[in-house]
Amino acid sequence: MSTPLVKICGLTRETDVEAAVEAGADLVGFVIAVDSPRGVSLERAAQLARVAGDARTVVVYAGTVDARPDGFDLAQVYGMPAQPRDMIVGFRGQPPAVLPEGPPVLLDLERGSHPSPERLRDHWRRAASVRQPVMLAGSLDPDNVAEAVREARPWAVDTARGVESAPGIKDHELIRRFIAAAREGTAA
Repeated sequence: MSTPLVKICGLTRETDVEAAVEAGADLVGFVIAVDSPRGVSLERAAQLARVAGDARTVVVYAGTVDARPDGFDLAQVYGMPAQPRDMIVGFRGQPPAVLPEGPPVLLDLERGSHPSPERLRDHWRRAASVRQPVMLAGSLDPDNVAEAVREARPWAVDTARGVESAPGIKDHELIRRFIAAAREGTAA
């Protein structure tokens, strides 16, 4: 099994981006949403992306856009874009029976959910059955990401809340632990 990429998402502060990159994050994500404590404007996301070093930058939209904005490596959208190049296509809850071919897909839980351990394992098993590259998201944290990686065998894992000390504020030690645990999941 190959080691999954690790995305730290919902970054709002330069120090948190720098901590994620220093800890080894492969991708850093910026949520474009005014109604989220993790949300920033596109202009602010571009400022944060400039301190991302070698990490790939992902601009995250609650809906879909026609193209990835300049200054970012990837766009993550919910709903199928007309041009899926440089996109990650996300689905919350139960994914559709037929997933789009081509772009990686993000499989997430319902917004704000707090699933039981069995519900999480069901989510991971569903992700393992998808043929194209899967970015696994949804209630992942340093304590469960290694098991999720072993179960789902994802292309990438994604967390926002799982490494926070407060909404929108990242805990740098939790970031380090999450990334180490995600990598450990492939060793077992």
